[in-house]
Amino acid sequence: MVGVPGKSKGCTTCRKRKIRCDLQEPFCKTCTKSRRICEGYARFPVFLNRTLQGPEKRYGLEEVKAPFSQSSDRDLSQPQPMVSNIDFQRGLVESRRAYDNRVLVQPNGCTAVEQQIISALWEKYTPSISSAQGGTPCVWLHHIISLPTRAVPLDLSLKAFAMTRIGWINKDESLVLQGNLCYGRALNAVQKHLSSEALMWQDELFAASYVLSIYELFESTTPSIAGWNSHISGLKHLVLMRGPQRHMTPFTRAVLEEFRTSSMIQCIQYRRSTFLGSPEWLTLPWSETGKDIFQQLYDKGFALAALLEGIDNARVTDENTNFSILSEYLGGLSGLDEELNIWYGEILQESPLPLYWSTQSTSPGWHLKQAVGPRTLPSFAFHTLRLANITVAYWGLRLILSNTIALACRQVLSINIQLPTQSSSSTPPQATQNLKTMSLHLLEAHTTAYRLELATNIIRSMPYCLNDKMGLMGAQKSLFALRTALFVLQRYPGQELKWCQAMYQELDGKGLRYAREIAKLEGKHSAASRDDLPIIASHRRDSEGP
Repeated sequence: MVGVPGKSKGCTTCRKRKIRCDLQEPFCKTCTKSRRICEGYARFPVFLNRTLQGPEKRYGLEEVKAPFSQSSDRDLSQPQPMVSNIDFQRGLVESRRAYDNRVLVQPNGCTAVEQQIISALWEKYTPSISSAQGGTPCVWLHHIISLPTRAVPLDLSLKAFAMTRIGWINKDESLVLQGNLCYGRALNAVQKHLSSEALMWQDELFAASYVLSIYELFESTTPSIAGWNSHISGLKHLVLMRGPQRHMTPFTRAVLEEFRTSSMIQCIQYRRSTFLGSPEWLTLPWSETGKDIFQQLYDKGFALAALLEGIDNARVTDENTNFSILSEYLGGLSGLDEELNIWYGEILQESPLPLYWSTQSTSPGWHLKQAVGPRTLPSFAFHTLRLANITVAYWGLRLILSNTIALACRQVLSINIQLPTQSSSSTPPQATQNLKTMSLHLLEAHTTAYRLELATNIIRSMPYCLNDKMGLMGAQKSLFALRTALFVLQRYPGQELKWCQAMYQELDGKGLRYAREIAKLEGKHSAASRDDLPIIASHRRDSEGP
């Protein structure tokens, strides 16, 4: 009652501590700043027990409610077990005064509030407008959320991702903290399952491991992606042990396809081939359904990563490079260039046309919070976010391949090639001339202007991809292409570079915390750590185009 002495309106934790509560909802700042759990503002019945000896002594704040499994006065700076799901759900429900003193459990084992948080994650992660969704916008996440029950590792991983993202969006520090604690429990659960011969093959363990990698992508606290790389590398070992035959169901295939995207990015970043590019892994999971054109592009990405590894191992850019080695790898690069041309023609046939079109950045609904796009060039729009993602990924792969082709061609034209000592069907002078002619022909197409055009196309697509209506998925799927664009534009500073760096600030605003730091590198990669290197760095750094 207002104005009645002794009727404190503070939260239960502050009342126990006998200190002033700031009455902030859902959790008071007095508790969160001191890293204590705020038990909310709900009041519960108090019963007076009378015995033959008289009424029993009642202690302060003794109410009929399920006790917290942890003391509210403990210091949260030390690692502690997470509160039980019931306690966490009770705290949220009580603080929001949405329900009575009840614990509502959904069929999949989540409490009502937890289920709402997971539903909110779907809404915030995927496009919010149907025209951009293109059917089910995120098949792998839809499969996970739709499971009637979830194994402990997957359940905790999903909660960790959902709580931290929704907490971050709503500036709810307590919810973010609960998500972080869930993450720790999820890691322990995954480790326990991996140690069990009976549990390590569960499909949900594979899915849980991938969800944790996405968590790490958004929750990274440093400008590097070391945590994400660690998760992806560990996940590769798990996928390899499972074998391709374990990824043929709709659920496992959907998670595998999403993982292939992350793995391709990592392989290109570190210029390493992968088992995912082997024939059985390129075919067996899709033997009963066929592989769509989107996944076929990632096949090209794995082929590119293998070529990059071979080029580095053969030291193609050295002055004394063997003729046959240069010819082999330049032929491989040229062949992949043609394959990408064919792929692009096929997606034009399968997709509604035009694939993308120019639109004014000031058009209603398709703009960023700040005017960061090219002032003289209109931004691009797409039919769906999925088409936008695959198109900018194609431009990113094109950009990396073009940079590598230009580097190899200049090497051919600038050194005295060592010819094989043994005779061959083609005379040595003619073979040399053929290789140099091929290099000149490729350089005509793969110019600096061409790579700058690809980078600019990527930047012009970002107002669409990073729009709030595209959800967190739009930002996540833009990372690969943006890093390729940044690598090129840093070598030719201008207005385009400022646009690209502004896009990285947009990514930072989406919760990808290390994005802004990457944009500040401005080409000074020689002193950077391996995790900060540009994804198209090569054995030599002088990759200026003609």
